[in-house]
Amino acid sequence: MKLILISLIFSTFFMDGFLTGKPKMQDCKPTNDQSITLPGIFNHTPVTESSGDILLKSFENLKGWEKRKTDARELFENASFSPSSVNINNKILNLTAGFDKVTKEGCVVEKGAQVTYVGRKFGPKDGFTYSAVMKPTNKAGVVSAFFVHLIDDNTNDPSFCNNNNEIDIEVVRYGPEAHPSLRGKLFAYFTSWQRALRPWGYKGKPCAADPAAWDQRKRESHGIQLHDRFTKEYHKYSFTWKKNEIKFYIDDIFIVKHTKVIPRKESPLKLNAWAVQGWLGYSKDKPFNAVTKVKLVSVSSKGIK
Repeated sequence: MKLILISLIFSTFFMDGFLTGKPKMQDCKPTNDQSITLPGIFNHTPVTESSGDILLKSFENLKGWEKRKTDARELFENASFSPSSVNINNKILNLTAGFDKVTKEGCVVEKGAQVTYVGRKFGPKDGFTYSAVMKPTNKAGVVSAFFVHLIDDNTNDPSFCNNNNEIDIEVVRYGPEAHPSLRGKLFAYFTSWQRALRPWGYKGKPCAADPAAWDQRKRESHGIQLHDRFTKEYHKYSFTWKKNEIKFYIDDIFIVKHTKVIPRKESPLKLNAWAVQGWLGYSKDKPFNAVTKVKLVSVSSKGIK
């Protein structure tokens, strides 16, 4: 009996690459379906307050938060991120994003702003509800986002399956160069990720994205059109992250639940804004800046009833 057990252990280690020095190959099945658009146009009286027994942060200052500084295309976004694009005005966090120019090589120069909560990380075992009271910019072409996110180093390794632990709420307005059915419309997107590959450098061009990289994503995504009032008012955006589900809310109204793609690793909480012409189709005729405003952020163990 002992001999059989030893043989099984030896075989398992060998198959996992223990003796060969090669990493175990993972089952990297992409789930890259198109975002499911929910029916109707969401229109609701704003909820502008939130409670949090784990974290409750208004923005008299940025204590406990870190500003992001990265070059263009350093990660998944095309935009660069600068600490100077993060400011506080009258206890409101201001995140500035925009478009500067198109280079002679044809690269679109975009910028963004981001802050990360550094007090602790959060995970599905916590079962917490995360909320931001936010006023997204009205400018077409800018993503206003509230999310948890942890990137693994292996963003260019196609055999690495869980390199992007992320749960997003993103509010966007489509521009004049977007698909005709979307132009001018305001949407909120709810997306959970477990895998994404850094796409930049396609055919030797630094600002070109490899189209095959998108097909290897592992994500679940839904979107809902918002009434235009959502760029004029503060509204509450929330998600509850548990081991077997993620529930998304706007103004404490349940919107959708994810059960297929649920990140497993503890991740920091973040807010950002960034311009993206390729997705949202803003006009490149002239430079612009746009500001996303955040009133407060909360983390609660009590959920939304």
